[in-house]
Amino acid sequence: MAGEKILIVDDSRNIRDIFSTAFDEYVILTASNAKEALDILKRPNDIELVVLDVMMPDMNGLELLNEVRKANAHCRIAVMTAYSSKDIAIEALRLHADEYIEKPFDIEDVRDIFRRLTRLSGRPEAQGVSETEKKIRLARRLIKRNYNKTLSLDSLSKELSLSYKYLSRVFKEKSGRSFNKYKLGLRISSAKQLLKKNSYPVSKIAYKLGYHNPNSFMKMFKKVTGFTPSEYRDTVTVKGRNK
Repeated sequence: MAGEKILIVDDSRNIRDIFSTAFDEYVILTASNAKEALDILKRPNDIELVVLDVMMPDMNGLELLNEVRKANAHCRIAVMTAYSSKDIAIEALRLHADEYIEKPFDIEDVRDIFRRLTRLSGRPEAQGVSETEKKIRLARRLIKRNYNKTLSLDSLSKELSLSYKYLSRVFKEKSGRSFNKYKLGLRISSAKQLLKKNSYPVSKIAYKLGYHNPNSFMKMFKKVTGFTPSEYRDTVTVKGRNK
């Protein structure tokens, strides 16, 4: 199975090529500017780490760091710069970067950083686990990260290099639920949290969960929970007041 995915964001082709060549134990994706990077991150993905340069042509790296967090809250982020500046490092960490890489960098030092920030092999829980089980774990992780995006079983099977029918059967065996029910369960769980903690209109919650039609969301929510979203929110609010 291929290594974890790392997205390198740098306008220098030479830098992108160095990462692609030197770290073949990972799946290296590259983007030459902020727009390309965000386009990649907004699609269903399983990127573990984003390495971004501070000096970008369309958006500086610290601004991009903030946008990356919005697009993919789960991935780790390392900020990279050729400018030795404590202020930049402090600001990057304040914006929740996980690491700071200074150019010119040593390949082995960066490799150590990658090992620290990704979940690449060597994990005790991975020992003795079959390749298929690893892929099912990866499938579940992909769904958890992308349940509010357009992610189909067909696209997931291609991502994992498994046949559609095989993935459908094995996923249900290992997860106890079909792909669609698993994804729906994550959406409903997220919807409940949003209804409890926010005063967002139901339509906004529907869009946040990936529904283009709020009515479809409301019908599905009632089918699963027995309540409309508004009824559920009212019920939770009343219970909270009675505690």
